[in-house]
Amino acid sequence: MLTAPVLGILMLATMVVASTSAALADLRDFTLANNSGVTITHVYVSSADTASWEEDVLGYDVLLPGDSVDITFSDFGPSVCSYDIKVLAAGGREGYLYGVDLCATTLVTFS
Repeated sequence: MLTAPVLGILMLATMVVASTSAALADLRDFTLANNSGVTITHVYVSSADTASWEEDVLGYDVLLPGDSVDITFSDFGPSVCSYDIKVLAAGGREGYLYGVDLCATTLVTFS
């Protein structure tokens, strides 16, 4: 759970865009936009029914303020739509979004 100072610095908001795109190979693929003022260093996306986080989808990359990145699934087939998203930002800040319906969402924005 975020503390008040962290929440003030890295306030999270999810923007759900109800649109489809032929460019997306899997219904759960989405664009992650960083509209915050801090650099996101790690992003973890795990099924909401899992107790542990998957590996960092950014790898060695970072997501600078104002930038976005496409997150794609390689296992194809939306057997699960509800996902939790965890981000770590420069300076040790972190934030969470729980129960994001990635089958209905094409854009997730952290601001």
